[in-house]
Amino acid sequence: MRILKWLALLSAGGFGAILLLAPQIVVLWSEGFPSPLWPARGEFSVLSGADKPQSVSGPTPNEGGMALFEASEGRVLLAERDGAIFAGAFATGLDAETRLNSYSLVKSLIGVLVVKAVADGKIEGLDASIQHYLPEAPDVSIRSVLMMTSGLSLRGEPPKDEKQFPADDASFSPFSPVGRLHAFGIESLASGLVPDPELRGVFHYQSVNTALLGWLLESVYEQPLDEILTEKIWGPAGASTAYWRRNPSSGKVSAYCCVYASASDWLKVGRFLLDNGEAEPFLPEALWREWILPDLSEKERATGAYGWHLRHDILDREAASVQGPFAYFAGHSGQIVYLLPEQNAVVVRFGAEPQLLHSTLYTLFDQ
Repeated sequence: MRILKWLALLSAGGFGAILLLAPQIVVLWSEGFPSPLWPARGEFSVLSGADKPQSVSGPTPNEGGMALFEASEGRVLLAERDGAIFAGAFATGLDAETRLNSYSLVKSLIGVLVVKAVADGKIEGLDASIQHYLPEAPDVSIRSVLMMTSGLSLRGEPPKDEKQFPADDASFSPFSPVGRLHAFGIESLASGLVPDPELRGVFHYQSVNTALLGWLLESVYEQPLDEILTEKIWGPAGASTAYWRRNPSSGKVSAYCCVYASASDWLKVGRFLLDNGEAEPFLPEALWREWILPDLSEKERATGAYGWHLRHDILDREAASVQGPFAYFAGHSGQIVYLLPEQNAVVVRFGAEPQLLHSTLYTLFDQ
């Protein structure tokens, strides 16, 4: 019995030490990893829209397309060209009204909202320091944050020392900077974030960049981020009511993750951005083209260039029926929104595993 008491005390002490070093553990444990389907655990803000997602469908993709979809445990696939649905596939029990987790798809919306803030005169330019608008933020340019080349690291806390940890999502653990970000919000990290000279100027996928941009948008527009997105993109696109994960500590939405919306809503949002707005332009033409079709070499596109929170690639398979540059939003496990300017098409794909990026489009357009 005495041994059991000592073990209990040691366990309690160890747990207490963990909580001291990583208090985010409690928050992360209570919420769990974000669910792929709605409803989900956690706290959420509402993106106001139509009462329910639009019910849409299309012809089943061809044999090759369905093989790719099923092999990657696809959940929903919708494709439209010139505003008309030409392909649709749904996993058993799901349909176009099912709300799915965007994961990092929403990062691209934060990125284009920053470009919109430049167009609206809320931000002087992308080469300005983000610290000019957010004194608590690190001294890095907005452009570097937008392109994920800021090279941010977090000083070791605790203990208070000079050791730094790259803020890359690839190093995710409950003890990592991104774990703390998910539990407490960007405000809890800002004072410890510093650009690492060895990382600066090189692409590093870091959700803290998107969180800083979300904070920036709230500051310059003087509105909560969910209201900004609803007002400027979600509502004008005609999307339906959706749910955005709210940080349980800060009370603010997670700029980098977790909007629960239907694939048909993402199709509408993609169409809105591909058309550069509806009744009036969302962005000035030059800014819109720089966002969606930047001046990149074929080699840069073919190696998967990362732009202003938007990824860029090219279709260049010989004899394929579809060719040319495209842009896309990307989320955890292969959630994708493709924007194809030359085809005037939008493709949305959700699933449990990544689906082949180019082959998905080749098979769809070979229908």
